[in-house]
Amino acid sequence: YSMGDGVKAAVLIGIVGFVCFVNALGEYSGQDPGAALRAQMGKEKVTVVRDGYEQAIEVQDLVVGDVVKIKMGDMVPADMILIEVSDLQTNEATLTGEALEQVKTVDAPKNKKDNEAYPSNMAFSGTSVVSGTGTGEVVATGMRSQVGLIARRLKDHTSPSETAALNPLQRSINFLGMAIGGVCVVVILVATTISYLTRYQNPTTPCADDDDICLLLTSISRGLIMAVSIIPHGLPFVVMVMLRVGSQEMAARNAMVTRRSAVDYLGATSVICTDKTGTLTQGKMTATALVGLYRPDASSAEANTSDLSFYPLSGQSPNGGLFCTSSLTEASKKSIDGQWDSRQTCQAFTNVGCDDLLKPCKEEGFSANASLESMMAQAHLAVGFLNSYATKMEKDRTTGAWSIVGNMTEGALKVAAAKAGFWDPEVAPLGTSQQCLHDVSPRQHDLEVPFTSKRKMMATIHALPKDRLLTSLRFPKEASHFAILKGAPDKLLSKVNFVLSFDEGSLRVPGSKLSSSERENIQSQNGVLAARALRSILVAICPLGSPEMQTLRKAGGAEERLKALLDMPRLCFMSLWGIYDPPRPTVPSSVQECHRAGIRVVMVTGDQRPTAMAIGKQVHIIAEDQDPEECSAWCKDMQVQKRTPYPRVLLRRLSKGSRERLGFSEDGDETQNLGDQGLGGGIVSQEHPSPMPDPEDKDSANDPCYKDREELDILTRKVSVWARAQPSDKVALVESLIGQGHIVAMTGDGVNDAPALKRADAGVAMGISGTAVSKNAADLVLMDDNFSTIVEAVKQGRRIYNNTQKYVTFNLSIKAGECLCLMSAIVLGVPMPIRGLQLLMNLLVTHILPPLALAFEPPETYLMKVPPRETKNDILVSRIMWLYRWLPFVICMPIVVLSCLTFGTWTSTGYIDGNELIGSSRIIIVQEGLAACEYAGYLDARREFIEDLEPFHCRCTSHPTGNIFSTPLVIDQWGKQVSELERETTLDPWTGSYGTLYNLENTAWSLGASNFLEPCADHAGVERWCWRSEESVLAGRLPQASNCAAYGAQLGQTMSYVAIHVGEILTLLSFRMDGCFWEHLFTNKFYLGFLVFNLTMLTVFLYVPSVSNLLGLAPLTSVRLFTSLFFAFVLFGLNECVKILYRMEMEKQNKELGRIAVRWGRGLDASDEEAEKRGQRFIDSKV
Repeated sequence: YSMGDGVKAAVLIGIVGFVCFVNALGEYSGQDPGAALRAQMGKEKVTVVRDGYEQAIEVQDLVVGDVVKIKMGDMVPADMILIEVSDLQTNEATLTGEALEQVKTVDAPKNKKDNEAYPSNMAFSGTSVVSGTGTGEVVATGMRSQVGLIARRLKDHTSPSETAALNPLQRSINFLGMAIGGVCVVVILVATTISYLTRYQNPTTPCADDDDICLLLTSISRGLIMAVSIIPHGLPFVVMVMLRVGSQEMAARNAMVTRRSAVDYLGATSVICTDKTGTLTQGKMTATALVGLYRPDASSAEANTSDLSFYPLSGQSPNGGLFCTSSLTEASKKSIDGQWDSRQTCQAFTNVGCDDLLKPCKEEGFSANASLESMMAQAHLAVGFLNSYATKMEKDRTTGAWSIVGNMTEGALKVAAAKAGFWDPEVAPLGTSQQCLHDVSPRQHDLEVPFTSKRKMMATIHALPKDRLLTSLRFPKEASHFAILKGAPDKLLSKVNFVLSFDEGSLRVPGSKLSSSERENIQSQNGVLAARALRSILVAICPLGSPEMQTLRKAGGAEERLKALLDMPRLCFMSLWGIYDPPRPTVPSSVQECHRAGIRVVMVTGDQRPTAMAIGKQVHIIAEDQDPEECSAWCKDMQVQKRTPYPRVLLRRLSKGSRERLGFSEDGDETQNLGDQGLGGGIVSQEHPSPMPDPEDKDSANDPCYKDREELDILTRKVSVWARAQPSDKVALVESLIGQGHIVAMTGDGVNDAPALKRADAGVAMGISGTAVSKNAADLVLMDDNFSTIVEAVKQGRRIYNNTQKYVTFNLSIKAGECLCLMSAIVLGVPMPIRGLQLLMNLLVTHILPPLALAFEPPETYLMKVPPRETKNDILVSRIMWLYRWLPFVICMPIVVLSCLTFGTWTSTGYIDGNELIGSSRIIIVQEGLAACEYAGYLDARREFIEDLEPFHCRCTSHPTGNIFSTPLVIDQWGKQVSELERETTLDPWTGSYGTLYNLENTAWSLGASNFLEPCADHAGVERWCWRSEESVLAGRLPQASNCAAYGAQLGQTMSYVAIHVGEILTLLSFRMDGCFWEHLFTNKFYLGFLVFNLTMLTVFLYVPSVSNLLGLAPLTSVRLFTSLFFAFVLFGLNECVKILYRMEMEKQNKELGRIAVRWGRGLDASDEEAEKRGQRFIDSKV
């Protein structure tokens, strides 16, 4: 603008303003996890006992020492020590992440174990009561409770992304920006210096021959234009759009991004720390194994073992079968999977390589002709169904999904029974012909024995039908009822005395006497289930006659009835159930994909270590060739000591009994009771600062201490499965991994996970089971709670980074190519191939908008077969990209563009050199063919020559249509005084011809040039043309910008602009994918749309007069246009040829990176080549 070019200044300001405006719509995050926590706490009412009276008060009014009563359905309002319980069970999933009910007691556990996360004699704020009632004395409220401590950690700790405010991609872009800024300064200085020293001028707007000030200003202007050509103006905008598109792609795959920077963190993730329950597993207790014993006949010495397996296991869907474990091969499973229909309720599987033992029951109900194994299966499921009466199945009418209302363990039995057609009437499918078993054998509710934590078993009493048959079970004639006992094997197995026996087409109860070997067999089977991480439940059955029923009715209570049942001699072993939370079907393959991608998967769970190891092996976190003992550990192994989580001053307010149960003595010393339980969590070592480091805060002094950084890093480097995790353990694990240079993604669903989610580079919360606190603390929310979705998100993150790499490489290539074109033009002295305003418009329609199509490119096939990228000192463009993509293009572009420029200029003027096109005031220069134009001027008082800005004579040799095979036309133009209107109406914009307007015979110059000019010598003795008088100037001069030389140069510049414009949009096609362009030509509709837009704008630039005049372009004839397009396709073709070498180098590099990825993914040492090979074979075998 200071140089008088207001149009260019306005356009440049407009483009910069547009980019800034779009970028202002970028990242915004106003998360407040504490607000979600406060919303969760709410203003609820709670029943307390004060002054001997019960009263309802708001939770916020609770104080330490209050006695609170809780019942089923309540949320525990505060941390409290229990002083009275009645079958009390709570769900502590918000704290532990595990959905199993926790049985509560008054007394502290007798067997104190360091790995117990929360003691059974306490109830914790934010947990829910699922059964029973209880009374407790408040120990801590609000922010001093366990859930409050977690909230404080959220406040005191932010993730590295929040601390540094920049994710790896942003840091890379900033680093690249600083480098480009330095290059721009150098380019400005070099370009200005070369332009000034070589006295380079543009033929369309030249300075006077000796006007040094004009020359300096135009030189600076060219330097600035070259700097503009280098700066990637659209980089922040394009990256923001790519992250936004990545977020939308993830959302389409059930991953909702709450902070777009998480897209990049996921792409760079090297470790995924994942919860087990609901993420790796389905979060639903499922019956998977069923073991029974039976004597084939009364004379058999030993019982046969009935080892059965349920398949397929699809959460709580009742659609499935029961098969003999020995015949359920992998091939059979594939056949079953092929037949399984999620829309059906009870499906019979045929021709799958093994018999569905429930098929007869599904098709025609109980059949006496069924096989013995099928009879056993029906008996198992019928008994389990009757005993689990309190738990119900529900079906969502909208989604068709099944859920359990009641006890999750009984829900597993209820779902298994439904697979055999045993239904509650309210959910029975239409067309069900079987009568409900509850009607066949009604329950005697007054005689049942409910489950308690002390008993660890329950019993129900049922009436027998008249025929004494219950499906395949036949009871003695004297029996009128039967009892079903269900409980822990260690409590119940010693009491059973009989085993079923087959006789006359049915299974007789009680059958035959249980031998010692058979009892050992049951114990052995129980051990097998435990080794498979299955929760075992033993079911026994006992026929009851009139004497037994009288004994039960006379019993004083549930304890006496249970004792009477256990003492009955005819108690018969029925079945041993194996129940567990099955892995999601897609998880094992997703874990393998992570390993191939060089990503370690670390499982962090609240389960016991054996269970965690078993699940780890099932999902391939622990490989078959790895020792589970070495790959797993207790979370307590990270700690050096533990303390009670409550301040001493608060504990002194409790009653004496509560203090004793907490292990707090009168003199203020803690015993090991709570310490052993491992409550609370924090980090107080020097390497891992405490989540609450305030030295005056007495709460922080009660957090556990962790090992020093070096010891902790050694431990976390080799362990992939962590058991019995507490909130602070997860934070310590994340901090250790981040300290080792890893980019860590952490999953979680409970309140306890929120601090670790905030501390991780990418926090991932569960959308279904997750709490509001965890979702607000996370960067990514999984709407389906599926680990495989995380892997898809990682793939999307890598895709976005890879596409960003392509954009940056493309952008730097065309920017550097344009800059080198301009620099080469200055050095060679030819006209500029692209001018300032043209460059700015090309920037908008080619550099900023079309590259947005890269955001929609699919991932390259190798992206998940190479390790995560190195985020330190990353400048986006790799060495191979510099050598085989950027450098060849930067070399080829100036050659092609300047060839197009010189060709177009020569065919229009007969000249190539810029100084020849501009001409000179030296005499006879045109007549000798040394320049196209002649200028005149005058000598001032110091005899310095002052040259005109406009020539008086130009002579060009032109091929009007651009066809070099046509006869050239000599254009000889002489100056003439004409109006602007006459000039515009006479000019032919296609050829630059004015017809006969400037022909010699039509001008005053026909009288002879000597009448107006005379030779004169300047102060240096150079002979020049001088006007004879002031009136001589009236003879006329030619227009500066539209004489034959200037307009011919403009035609050449227009051709070079078309070559640049089209060549760059075609180059974008080449940069889209690593493969050949024809394979992906029509795969990206956005690119095709931008291609049409780009070419449309080019047409507007060339053939709309007002626009072409503004940009300094000229309309091209068809020959000149196709010639320009030819050069553009040459540039594109050269780029495609060089890309062959690029692919070869990439394949070689990716092969080596794939080997490294295997080591990294399995957590192997880089030197462990043999382990790497074993791991690669293992992965390949699973693919």
